[in-house]
Amino acid sequence: MGTLGRVILLQGLEKRYGAALALDGVSLDVARGECAFLVGASGCGKTTTLKAVNRLVELDAGRVLVAGRDVRESAPHELRRRIGYAFQQVGLFPHLSVAENVGITPALLGWERARIAARVDALLARVELEPARFRARLPHELSGGQAQRVGLARALAAEPEILLLDEPFGALDPGTRDRLQQFFSALRRELGLTVLFVSHDMTEALLLADRIAVMDAGRIVQLGTPRELLTAPADARVAALLDTPRRQSARVEQLLEAGA
Repeated sequence: MGTLGRVILLQGLEKRYGAALALDGVSLDVARGECAFLVGASGCGKTTTLKAVNRLVELDAGRVLVAGRDVRESAPHELRRRIGYAFQQVGLFPHLSVAENVGITPALLGWERARIAARVDALLARVELEPARFRARLPHELSGGQAQRVGLARALAAEPEILLLDEPFGALDPGTRDRLQQFFSALRRELGLTVLFVSHDMTEALLLADRIAVMDAGRIVQLGTPRELLTAPADARVAALLDTPRRQSARVEQLLEAGA
């Protein structure tokens, strides 16, 4: 793949927190329009990798290129306005309403008020939060799942071409999670979004990803399509991550057969 086709390019990323090596030579490219997942056990380095892309984490070594440009050439706030992101902690501004939180990046980019209001209402409706009920609420008036949905809407608000997502559906009930996964999958294909997505849920990765990078101890131990991982896991670590969706699928099949 040529450099121009790589919207996100990670080269030899290294990061230490004190004596702990969080990233140990991580390299990955994400093509235009691709949805790439980072999966692995807690502490494997996947969130640190994600945050390096928009400089929420500063590296000790290696480099990150976005659209062919080293991210260190941009001021962090300018970089983040071009990249949609939603993280586990949500990070909504507590003193701003839901509408103000969702519309904050478009406002900073100089959008007209009417355009911002229309975009906010459209996105709230898409993430199943009725605009008339939720627009004026403050973050402390939201449940954890509602706050996550507002965070996802905010990530999409300025119509970015690149999304960084860290467990954006983690606090949702199963039905809402499934519907928003379907919404996300359809939307990212419709808009040609380039996505780097962190998840601990291998089933989610298998269903949504074009490629999956399995991480362990700060390294990528296997990179491949969902089918490649399922048919040829690189080692026992990858096989263990695939064991849960396999067992769940087998149980469902057994229940269906028992009820037939």
